[in-house]
Amino acid sequence: MNVKFKIRNVERVKKYLENVPKGTVRVALIAISEWLIGDSQSGLRHPEPYKFVSRKSAYGKTGATFENGKPVPAGYFSAKQFRYVMWKISTGDIKPGQNNRTGESENAWHFTPQEKGKTYVYKLQNDTPGGFWTRDDKRQARQLGKVGWWKVSMVVKKNMTGALKAARVAVNNFLKTK
Repeated sequence: MNVKFKIRNVERVKKYLENVPKGTVRVALIAISEWLIGDSQSGLRHPEPYKFVSRKSAYGKTGATFENGKPVPAGYFSAKQFRYVMWKISTGDIKPGQNNRTGESENAWHFTPQEKGKTYVYKLQNDTPGGFWTRDDKRQARQLGKVGWWKVSMVVKKNMTGALKAARVAVNNFLKTK
């Protein structure tokens, strides 16, 4: 599972790129991509603040269900999931009531150039399952949405003004050196 998205028909970006000097489009796209990926303070790498949201509130489970005639504890989808979580707690890998984030999915955001003829395309992606469940526009987990994780489209929308400013600075600096 990986998160991929394409920004198409974003009028502000297209309008800006039409007006940059020839030969600087690549510099502008790299600056926009770097800004959208961001860091620990903004962009796709910015983790949302830790907030506890119960699985029951996200998925509507109310009390025990039955699997093969045996009750499943509230808040779990199956007895197998319950046993796995209890095992992870016993090994110390999960600490209930604490922030158990590793930062792996936030740090996995990257961009790669994809040359398509004379057109530059930069692909922003995250190949971790965590990136998929926290940020994907169509398949974000309900609980993570309730915790406050923004979907990719919202992150891009909120960071577009800063990305365009970063592109202007990068283009101006590039032109000064030439």
